[in-house]
Amino acid sequence: MEVIKDTGKSESRNLRFDPAKDPYIKFYDLESGILDFAKVGRSYGIPDMYKGVDHERVYLVEELLSKLESSAAIVYHKIKKIHESGKHNFSITRKERNTLRKFIFVMRYRSHNFWSKYTGTIDTYERSDRDALIEFLEGKSITNLRQVWLRNLEVIVKTEIDEDREWLQTIGREMFGDDADMYVFHMSESYMAFCEPQSPEDEFILTDNVFGIFEGPVVYDTANLKTTGADGSPPRVGDPRYTEFHKLAPLSPRLILVLRSNYLRDEPIWERRKKISSQFHARPNAVSFLQDLPIKPPKIHYWLPGKSEPVHTLEDKLFFEIYKVNTEQIHIINGLMLQESVRSITWVSDESLVRSLHAFLQNPDFTIGMSLAVLPEFASFIALQLQKHRLLSLWDKPYPTEGKRPLEELNKMNEDMRENKDLQPYYKLGRLALATNLPH
Repeated sequence: MEVIKDTGKSESRNLRFDPAKDPYIKFYDLESGILDFAKVGRSYGIPDMYKGVDHERVYLVEELLSKLESSAAIVYHKIKKIHESGKHNFSITRKERNTLRKFIFVMRYRSHNFWSKYTGTIDTYERSDRDALIEFLEGKSITNLRQVWLRNLEVIVKTEIDEDREWLQTIGREMFGDDADMYVFHMSESYMAFCEPQSPEDEFILTDNVFGIFEGPVVYDTANLKTTGADGSPPRVGDPRYTEFHKLAPLSPRLILVLRSNYLRDEPIWERRKKISSQFHARPNAVSFLQDLPIKPPKIHYWLPGKSEPVHTLEDKLFFEIYKVNTEQIHIINGLMLQESVRSITWVSDESLVRSLHAFLQNPDFTIGMSLAVLPEFASFIALQLQKHRLLSLWDKPYPTEGKRPLEELNKMNEDMRENKDLQPYYKLGRLALATNLPH
């Protein structure tokens, strides 16, 4: 994470350090509800991430991850130096572009959502790809689900992206199919762009899962519930379908990397492909919230021009422009960050944060219907929304602030509702009136 310095008014905060000298950030813990300063080096790791897996393999993967991170850092600092000099154009090689892409996916794959998928055993695994996973386990003689996640991670990091596309064969052969498809899609079905706030008063919010956030429709299949609640247990919806129009990766409060889906391109070839693939989208006619983001693919200088068409090489130069983003678009991007943040939120400018928080809380696209709010599996979402709303009353208070845990309160309230005889028919029937316009 970028080392940032406090630029807000700090006289009333009873600071315990000098923000001009010490590498601290403003850190809002969404679990405890405490707002405080934290060291930039604070760990965002997952406790016991590698518990129960082969330690020799863990060491190998961590060594590979360290090398990838170092390579990505070199590219990042190259871009950062140019950006901070006031320039709005830069070039990197195709290999450097691939390194950034891979690093973003790896960071996402190491997030709690992916890691937690491979906890437990195959007997307790309930996702829609269960049959395919069983076949993979048998084919690779794997008995521990966490080994699947670790194996996938190792294959991704150690497999070089070559222009002969041999890497696709390795990925398809060595990784679990669904995750392999997701990685290939990430590396090939979008183009990279960079943006900065148009106004010097705006900034991007940073969150714990900053490399795993996308913009696009999310749809739950309400006609085929995982459990109906007819047996007295809480009703549960199945895995959602989603479409990733944009993937967002803030590199600093003033610079963001965007991966825009190729299906949002204007060229005829992509229009044809979009029509063919629209049947697989979560909502075929959905419009992207960031459709008007003023970005374009980079221009390419080919190392080997070729006779009939250019030959792709890792030495090709990609020329990027850093595009200006207006305040309304900043609020949408920050709203997505706030919507998806689950552990922490950090920022520099208090004023920018407050404006984005207000825009987020007032935007109906970042809400869910009340019929979802009473379901136990959505209690954590509601609690997080309450924590984010509470931040508006804390940002100008002395640090550290008092904490609050709304999830515990919601669970208690939900239990009281379940025990209420007047509400028991609802839980038994499991009738859900889900909103059709779920948040992006």
